[in-house]
Amino acid sequence: MPQTKHLLLIFVPALIIVGTALFVRVIQYKPLYPTQEQLTEYNDNSLHIPILAGDPILGNKKAPITIIAFEDFACPACKTQSDILKQLLEKHPNDVKLIWKGLPVTTFPHNSRESHLASFCAHEQGLFEPFKDFAFANSDNLSSSIVQAIIEQLPNVDSQGMTTCLTSDRPETYILQTEQIATDIGIQTVPTIFVNNKQVTPPTTLGGWEVSLGLVE
Repeated sequence: MPQTKHLLLIFVPALIIVGTALFVRVIQYKPLYPTQEQLTEYNDNSLHIPILAGDPILGNKKAPITIIAFEDFACPACKTQSDILKQLLEKHPNDVKLIWKGLPVTTFPHNSRESHLASFCAHEQGLFEPFKDFAFANSDNLSSSIVQAIIEQLPNVDSQGMTTCLTSDRPETYILQTEQIATDIGIQTVPTIFVNNKQVTPPTTLGGWEVSLGLVE
């Protein structure tokens, strides 16, 4: 019996030491896989979308909500979104700003690239918004003559300045940069729209946009 007690006195403390060591290891264990919070943080579908000097910014530049729209003047769905987003900016001028990125993808019945080149030059004169409105109003017929007519309708346009701009390489360089950005982030269609760098399915009504952006009182 004394020998048994002696063994217990040795064995029990040993168990306590081993158990304590295992407990410490467990509470210090860091799992190999990320936690749910980390998964949410890493997989938020956000992208870094470069903003170019030639990108028109419509609305209050300090507005907290940034919408980035890749659109084509000859795209009917883009025209619809442009009309809705214009209403959104007018109704919520301190909440939302729009960064517009022209992406000419239409080649028939007219190549829309010419209208995008002209919009760049209009933007240099602070006339992008009226140009955009005229271009979308003629989205089904952006022939060279129509684009020229749009330029002539712009208020206080510097015609010589437009000609100088259009004959330079600046507009084409800007379009190529925008196309490269679209390729890099995997854009395959227009309109493609991002809200605070996250791609969204654009609502088809003003009210839908207000709900999605949390602007409904």
